[in-house]
Order: sequence, then C-alpha cells, then structure tokens
Amino acid sequence: MSAVATREPSVRGTERGTAEPPAPRLFDPQGPTLEDAILATWRELASADRASCPVCWGEMTRVGVCSGCGAELS
Repeated sequence: MSAVATREPSVRGTERGTAEPPAPRLFDPQGPTLEDAILATWRELASADRASCPVCWGEMTRVGVCSGCGAELS
C-alpha cells in the first residue's frame, strides 16, 4: 500500500456538514508574509533609492543596508 497526497483531508471517522468550522491549515498564510515584506522593500528601493527597513523600520539605502540596525538585503 502506498500513500497519496490529496487536497481534501480524509473524512473517515468524521461526518461532513458538522457545525464545527475546519481547523486552520498550518501553511496557509493569514496575512502578509516575510516574502511580501522583502519584495515590497526591494520595489521601494528600486523606485525611490530609499526604503523602510523590514527589521527595525530604520532607513535602508539603495545598496540594501539599513542605517539603523545594519540589516542587509542581498
């Protein structure tokens, strides 16, 4: 017997249509992700030469280095 990954969880042992809402999935983002924040910072740097640091909200320059905390984008 082999395992098969499916989008729908198995309903064996439970009934569909119960009043309980489904549990949140582990890997479904519920808001902005780290990737969203980094990409927004890159876009801001490309268009304005300056951006808010995604770590400390200090000023980040076009070279991708934060003057406040020293974080770097590379």
